[in-house]
Amino acid sequence: MRDTQTQLPSLRRIVQEKLERRILSGKIKPGYRLAQQSLARELGVGQGTVRESLLELQWLGLVESVDGLGVFTKSLDTSQLCEAYEVRELLEGHAARRACANASNSDVALLRGLADQVWALSIENNEDAMGAADRMFHLQIIRLSHNSMLSRLAETYRVLGMAVRTSREPGLVREEHFGIVDAIARNMPNEAERLARQHVERARKVIEQQSEDEDFALEWAVNFDGIENRS
Repeated sequence: MRDTQTQLPSLRRIVQEKLERRILSGKIKPGYRLAQQSLARELGVGQGTVRESLLELQWLGLVESVDGLGVFTKSLDTSQLCEAYEVRELLEGHAARRACANASNSDVALLRGLADQVWALSIENNEDAMGAADRMFHLQIIRLSHNSMLSRLAETYRVLGMAVRTSREPGLVREEHFGIVDAIARNMPNEAERLARQHVERARKVIEQQSEDEDFALEWAVNFDGIENRS
């Protein structure tokens, strides 16, 4: 009985990530009805596992439940994305603060390496790889907070953040990334939090400005292979 209980969360996670990748890659379009029975048959799992996975995707903002009709993939909404960035500003600021007390020399070196990678890929105009490296940079700071609840909350805006690429000058992003890392390395929690929050705030303002363009439309900004694996 214990083995079954241990395996179920892992199976649910696998199904969730398969559906998440299909949605983020555009293979499942907005407004598509996700039938639990057919998905369970296709994926070779029970309907209960699919139901749990869909609940998780609903929490992430990728699907919505319509009374009497079922579960559908959601259309992207700029206001929802900006709200996610407001939450991200608070959480990543707190994560950077906590990281100051937890980051080792190797952790700092990893952050600097990721910041360099983001910069190099942006110069090469490799947007998919650059986006993945940027997400890993921010995810590493969140991990260094050693706060599992913060990591859990960050999952929501991480997914929503894949819906847009902000058009920011790569040199400024590089400067901001290294500023955050330097504050963490020097154990300056107030400065680390301030810079992390400022970094996210500037990205949100760019999205708000972009949304005023009549031709602006949100679409998932990652390819199927561009979504990093998570353990």
